[in-house]
Amino acid sequence: MGLLYDTYLARVYRFCLARVSNEADAEDLAEEIFLKVLGAIDGFEWRDLGVADDGTARSSFAAWLFRIAHNHVISFHRRAAARGPSAELSESIRDERRGPQELTETKLTIEEVFEAVRELPDAQREVILLRFGAGLTVAETAEALDKQQTNVKVLQHKGVQRLKRMLVEPVEVTDPTPIDTLARRGAGQ
Repeated sequence: MGLLYDTYLARVYRFCLARVSNEADAEDLAEEIFLKVLGAIDGFEWRDLGVADDGTARSSFAAWLFRIAHNHVISFHRRAAARGPSAELSESIRDERRGPQELTETKLTIEEVFEAVRELPDAQREVILLRFGAGLTVAETAEALDKQQTNVKVLQHKGVQRLKRMLVEPVEVTDPTPIDTLARRGAGQ
């Protein structure tokens, strides 16, 4: 169980963080999910899902684990709705190897993407979070959400396209100001 915990903890945590937007809640949820997995591991049945397009073995365990995570996060939201709103904390994960400027830029980008993902329809949001937040394959995502792989691919495509439209604004060409013109002339002399 320790090896499974070490292998999947970061992915489960990222999935939870993207769904609850609170580091402390995400940590608690990840731990609770692994406790549920430990209690239910005897009921897990290994199924051969073959090999993914990238040559890696598909894991029915990952799909099973993320189905538990998905259901647990839904239960968390139901409980949270019953007890009322809580204060939100930062959505970024600290990385001590980066400088303050890069951390700030990364945090702003993450917040912008999370905000855009929250605006996606539920089905697209779940697929995007499982595929890119948790790193599941299409087959694992399909099994976790009880959908066909084709549906997952369509939802992923539509979600990514919608995110692109939401995050990428058309660049407007503006006329140079007199100061820009003077600066260019001075640089050329």
